[in-house]
Amino acid sequence: NAVMALHNVNLSLGRGETVAIQGASGSGKSTLLRIMGCLDRSTSGEYWFDGMQVQSKNYTQLALLRGKRIGFIMQQYALIDEQTVLENVSLPMLFTGTKLSESARRAEEILIKLRIQHLTKKKVRQLSGGEKQRVAIARALVNDPELILADEPTGALDSVTGLEIMQLILSLKEKGRTVIIVTHDPAIAAMCEKHYFIKDGELSELLIRKNAMIR
Repeated sequence: NAVMALHNVNLSLGRGETVAIQGASGSGKSTLLRIMGCLDRSTSGEYWFDGMQVQSKNYTQLALLRGKRIGFIMQQYALIDEQTVLENVSLPMLFTGTKLSESARRAEEILIKLRIQHLTKKKVRQLSGGEKQRVAIARALVNDPELILADEPTGALDSVTGLEIMQLILSLKEKGRTVIIVTHDPAIAAMCEKHYFIKDGELSELLIRKNAMIR
């Protein structure tokens, strides 16, 4: 049987906003995130990204859009355990045609900015959960995307490390990046300026907070 994962979803997000989408498991959070990240297509309705109608793009064009303008941070990191940190962070640039020497330079640069350059040559399997999430953030930022999509970014971390990761993610606002965080945790959602609730595939409420970011 067909499943209606999302319906009556209507939202507009601006550059440099921090946005939380909160809901229970199975409510449609991850489906909405995958559509915004151009990983899935909606079966109806429209999605516009910076004046571009996403539905009109073919798979190659969508891949370029994802690679150059969207960064993903996953709950379970989605890193390659047997590769080094540098290799993992460099990976997105291989899909955008960046030369290997330039990929390595940019990867090292973002690792320095996130203060994890000491992990460059380590294999991912040797890292702690917090270190893996920082590497995942570095990978998401290496192509300097405009939109950051984070799916339960602190779900596998302890509370102290989770708070540090959230502060790091939300600080991206200061660089003009739009950050969208999917979470089931109200404490995480409360750190964002905009707070949507999703239930049974429908956005039901919006809270707007000023100066929500923890500093």
